[in-house]
Amino acid sequence: MKKLTDFLKPNILIILGALLFLYYMNWLSNQGAGLAIGIVAVICAIYYIAIGVLEIIVSNKFSPQLKKIFELISVSLFAIFMFLFFLLSAVQGAKIENYMGPTAWIIAILSMVASLALVAIYAISKFVEKPIMVRFAMLFSAIFALALLLNVLFNGRGNPVVLGNIDVILTVIYVAFLFYLFNSFHKEEVQEKKEEVQEKE
Repeated sequence: MKKLTDFLKPNILIILGALLFLYYMNWLSNQGAGLAIGIVAVICAIYYIAIGVLEIIVSNKFSPQLKKIFELISVSLFAIFMFLFFLLSAVQGAKIENYMGPTAWIIAILSMVASLALVAIYAISKFVEKPIMVRFAMLFSAIFALALLLNVLFNGRGNPVVLGNIDVILTVIYVAFLFYLFNSFHKEEVQEKKEEVQEKE
């Protein structure tokens, strides 16, 4: 397991970008909301692949501040993309009479709020050096993870999805992003422990 995580850490953005690109590429042939989602997804995918390659090749030349900026952009970009996805999906569902049930609306609203909240709190935690803000960011990350899970387990109508109908590739995309997201907090915790040790000395 450790060998797997050691491999994933430097390559996770490339994996995320490649999956996003392949998954949403066909959406570019759609119209309206589907086309908009496809365009945004492909832009995000290209960014993740480019940043992933840069981190592998020249990561040792990045300053800590620059790494924070890249992490902030990487997290915010996906969260904003998911907000747009949830918003456009809800708008499309609302146009169809009695399509979205109460469960679907609750999940849609939770997902949109969680996406925007993650962007705001994560940004603050990166530049306000207080452990309490990191914990808040981890809390909202968990809420965002819950929102993604609910969107996997329930369809657009709000009905439970049976095991055979779960979108495996989309689930892997979500897991890859969450791996990157929570791993970024691990770096903050290590830094906090170092500072605590230095203070005691």
